[in-house]
Amino acid sequence: MKRIFITLSFFLFCLSSRADLEPLSDVQLQNTVAKIDFIPTGLGSEADANSDTNTSFNTLTPEDLNLTEGIELDINIQASLDITYVDSDGVGENGTEGVFGLSGIHIGGTDDPIATDMLSSDKPFAASELAIINNVLIDVDPHQGMFITVEELGDNLGNGVDIIINDIYLGDANRSAGGLLIENLSNFIQDKNVARFNSLFDMNLATVDDDKGTENGNWVPLNIQVLTESTEDALASHGNLPLNQVTASVGLPGFGANTTIDASFVLHMDKLALVDDGYEFGLAGLMIYQGEDTNGDGIDDTIGPARLTQMKLETITHTNLEGESVQALYIENLDFKADIAIQSIYVGSPEHSLGALHIKGLDTSGTSIWIYGH
Repeated sequence: MKRIFITLSFFLFCLSSRADLEPLSDVQLQNTVAKIDFIPTGLGSEADANSDTNTSFNTLTPEDLNLTEGIELDINIQASLDITYVDSDGVGENGTEGVFGLSGIHIGGTDDPIATDMLSSDKPFAASELAIINNVLIDVDPHQGMFITVEELGDNLGNGVDIIINDIYLGDANRSAGGLLIENLSNFIQDKNVARFNSLFDMNLATVDDDKGTENGNWVPLNIQVLTESTEDALASHGNLPLNQVTASVGLPGFGANTTIDASFVLHMDKLALVDDGYEFGLAGLMIYQGEDTNGDGIDDTIGPARLTQMKLETITHTNLEGESVQALYIENLDFKADIAIQSIYVGSPEHSLGALHIKGLDTSGTSIWIYGH
């Protein structure tokens, strides 16, 4: 497929600047003239040679601007941000304002292990320590929706995306519950980690060849498809439901009558940990996947992707437990299937392991969620 290739590098930082804008007078406006000449394409070299001007011709054609051929992104990113949710009336009739906050969210990528002092730093990553995301493919189709594929999250040496959250606030913005660390989040599944899982849990799993000639492991693409039905389409497919159960015009922005999301992925992270005063409670060597039996012997032999299937998002009118009619975000069919393997659950530091854990056959199909204010 022919694609448009774009390479992006992001480094977010703050600058102080000042500019004063002064309005033009009526006289100045009346004497201001702007002109744009559009030169038609298709002029040949003979016309160019005979031209007695130095005009530069626009040689783009409509075909050059056809974005339906797909876009590909390579991204090197480092970012910092804060997120705060405010509950203005707190709990109960006489409650006070409370917050849920994530302060000091930092995204980057370092080749070295995350040091303790980085967990509380306002700038944990050096300017050159960027998270690498390569081969992000985007395609859109009016009938099948948007397709997003992330082929490479991190590099093939085990260096993934690092995420540090300095502080988590649960109610009181002055009392931190600790921080969070995600170290080397990646979809490059290393052979050494697969061997470790096989040894721990008496398995015989292997990754699928990614056809990229990579050594010591294989990439497993992350795929997402998002499709939104119109209100008319939703009515046609849900003819037995009342209109207020499928309409999008209930005052909540962002979703059509029926938005369906499918996703598949394999992710590995070296560490997922809650951090408090320099100490950790965490999971080391965490892999989310779905085992597949490719030869029919009843034993999983291949590391396949965890799957989110046909999860639907709708904005609807919902009747709560008190019998009141409320506007709600309805998550229908939260169908997620996965296996989860953890090399070590630890307290204090990874050296103090409580053991390993394997969760087989996680299945949430049939689950629905309604989200609304109270």
